[in-house]
Amino acid sequence: MPAPEQVLYATTAMRALLRAEEALLRTLMPLRAGSYGLYLGMRDAAHVCSESAAHWVRLRSEDGHWRGALKARRDEALPFADGAFSVVVISQAQQFGDDARDLLREAARVTAPGGTLALCGVHPCSAWTPWLAWCMRDAQRGLRLHTPQRWVRDVAAQGFKVVERRRFGRVFPQGDAGGGVGSPHFGGGYVIVARKHPPAVTPLRFARLPGRVRGTAGSLAPGAHRECA
Repeated sequence: MPAPEQVLYATTAMRALLRAEEALLRTLMPLRAGSYGLYLGMRDAAHVCSESAAHWVRLRSEDGHWRGALKARRDEALPFADGAFSVVVISQAQQFGDDARDLLREAARVTAPGGTLALCGVHPCSAWTPWLAWCMRDAQRGLRLHTPQRWVRDVAAQGFKVVERRRFGRVFPQGDAGGGVGSPHFGGGYVIVARKHPPAVTPLRFARLPGRVRGTAGSLAPGAHRECA
């Protein structure tokens, strides 16, 4: 039997919201930002932000694990080196489980200095909230929605500068967003785009060269010997 979150993201309304999310990310994310990108979401997303990086590792959250290009536990550190990815996208995955801030911390760790992080979710102050609560009524762990303002503070605390914050999707959980991003003011979803601060550059201190030794008129330099005639 599929998990409640899998049933949720198979609904027509959520598929429409994710299409609007993809359309907005296409306009906000940088093109050809680097060699490697990481996608952490609730579905298989083969084309999201494909122009932003040459190679992608795409993982979906399922039953407390990451599945896709590899398998790993959600309650453990991501199996990637520090600064391994130029682009990192978290799509809705922070809304499930108790590890939202840990997930953001790990995403920040694997983002390269100067890289881009995108965080997408359902806005808690939208008309989607009652519908989501009804869809997840039988789930053992409910949906945990946080405001974009809270995520902006948390992202900044991880060493990022927020450059974009937008709403997207339909106002009510129904139908398609018309092939676009939906309502920019009252849409059901939000996206936050931030760039990681580059490492601080320590100015170099150059040693001063000793001044040129000036000789006295009619004398030899120290250590020199006059040749015998």
